[in-house]
Amino acid sequence: MKFDVYEAWQPEWKSAIDRIDSKLADVYFLPEWYITWENYEHSVAKCIVAEEDDYLFVYPFLMRSIEGFDIATECFDIQSAYGYGGVLTNSLSVPQHLTEKFNHKVTDWLTENNVIAEFVREHPLLDHCRRDAQYVLARKNIYIEASRNYRIPELKNHQNVSKFRRDAKLKVVIDDRLDGMDEFVRLYHLNANRIGMSKYYFFSEEYFNLIKNLLKDHARLINIYYENKLTHSLIYLFYGNKASLHLAGADHSLFKFNLSAVSFFESVLYSAELGMETVNIGGGLTADEQDSLYRFKKNFSSNIKDVFIGKKVINQLVYDSLVRQWEEKYPHLKDRYRNFFLKYRQTE
Repeated sequence: MKFDVYEAWQPEWKSAIDRIDSKLADVYFLPEWYITWENYEHSVAKCIVAEEDDYLFVYPFLMRSIEGFDIATECFDIQSAYGYGGVLTNSLSVPQHLTEKFNHKVTDWLTENNVIAEFVREHPLLDHCRRDAQYVLARKNIYIEASRNYRIPELKNHQNVSKFRRDAKLKVVIDDRLDGMDEFVRLYHLNANRIGMSKYYFFSEEYFNLIKNLLKDHARLINIYYENKLTHSLIYLFYGNKASLHLAGADHSLFKFNLSAVSFFESVLYSAELGMETVNIGGGLTADEQDSLYRFKKNFSSNIKDVFIGKKVINQLVYDSLVRQWEEKYPHLKDRYRNFFLKYRQTE
């Protein structure tokens, strides 16, 4: 099996993605996407590209040095970038023996490069070839079929959106140059503060600038104005036949109603215009079916997909030592992060 590892600046990563039918890939696997996360995650973006018998495997990840602990040699862990990840292939029917061979080769490479743990954010629509990890349900996502004739199935939200769209004071603008990114960031932080998001989600200005500069071909801002004032904005991502709603911001002091329903509806219409087939509006904050955000989003579609995360310990001895040291160093965080796989990364 031909087996290579590339960094994001090397053209072979993007070339490998381009060899895969766009319906079998997504924006979350592009080197440009990974570059936006490198500094924020204090990591180096890498991508394994392997091939045998015309079957192609592409596996991107962020590789991070583990610091602040008593370990004999420098060690690393790897994880998918924020969003979704896993292994891409150019076929929906890769022979099992080749998948197993690929997984063995990956694990061998991780072992040789002192990687002690691997965390996979599995893509719900592209999970036909998985790493040989332990998978657990993280949450459920809602997907809407992109159609110019889309009708919100739940009556109340259908009526509210219809009412808002008839209001001459409300205007929806697609920003295809991302010129309004600064205003989006302002609204995003307003909303993040309002709902009490954790510090991790207060992404840096650099992160948003990288999206603007690197992902222009795959990102838009969907902006909603009321009385000529920007009240709601979201980052819309698209690739191949798939669209996703990435992050959203809102200024609730300008408009007391939740305009998420309008943004969902407009994203579906815009997706149909672009030729997309499906729109991922995400899910709840947990796997609980009573999660309020999940229940709200279920009003817009009955197409629900499970979202799994994969966990694989490469070096059990070192991993266990890191967890023990972390628990001794941060005893007050032990309960809060008890279900986190890479918990030793948490410091507050």
